[in-house]
Amino acid sequence: MQLDGNGLGWRMRIGAQLSLQFRHDGRGRVHMRRGSEPWQPVQARWLADASLCWDGVCARGAIPLD
Repeated sequence: MQLDGNGLGWRMRIGAQLSLQFRHDGRGRVHMRRGSEPWQPVQARWLADASLCWDGVCARGAIPLD
């Protein structure tokens, strides 16, 4: 996971092919883009195992979003 400088955007790379980008509007809304596809709104939620998920894409561990 790589954060943009302002903390309102981040990227995840999964394997060699899939790149995901996220942006947060600062008011609770998150959008995600897979590769060069259009941005789409996603819902974030925490799972019982402390994973943070955005519409089926999950990250676990030290998530530096603050």
